[in-house]
Amino acid sequence: MDNLMATAWSGMRAAGQGVQVAAHNVANLATADAPRLQVQRAAVEQGGVQTRVTAAGADPAAPLADLLAANAEVVAFAANASLVRRQDQMLGSLLDRRA
Repeated sequence: MDNLMATAWSGMRAAGQGVQVAAHNVANLATADAPRLQVQRAAVEQGGVQTRVTAAGADPAAPLADLLAANAEVVAFAANASLVRRQDQMLGSLLDRRA
């Protein structure tokens, strides 16, 4: 169970970081020297995901891509949060049965 929770928490952290990066990119559209950032993800051997923020190249479609990415990250966060919530409910039910 701990591995499942750790995986969900890491997914939530990665999604939150993705939203922050997308917000950074959208907020700095008018700033000429502001670097465009991207989140790179890598699977962790024990389960979950590890992230790293890197500079991204210029892309004319970047504003639309960043807005779509932010929406996708919100959905990913909600899905992982739902898993955490369900796991908590299951654990509570298990404890109620044992009590």
